[in-house]
Amino acid sequence: MNKREKFLLFVYLGALARDASRETTESERITDVASRIPERRIPPNALNAAKVYLAVLDAQTRPHRWMFLHR
Repeated sequence: MNKREKFLLFVYLGALARDASRETTESERITDVASRIPERRIPPNALNAAKVYLAVLDAQTRPHRWMFLHR
């Protein structure tokens, strides 16, 4: 698996867990938005990047530069 595939897998699994605990159905939307981030922008540690991405969605931290799609 390449870095992008790992990142999207971790984001999807984290979003599914988030859906289960909150009784929501946002995992597909969350993963779709994450899939728009180019692979070159994703940090080397895909698991940590996914954790940070999900933390940003929960407003636990501010967005990082690599998350912005237009750069």
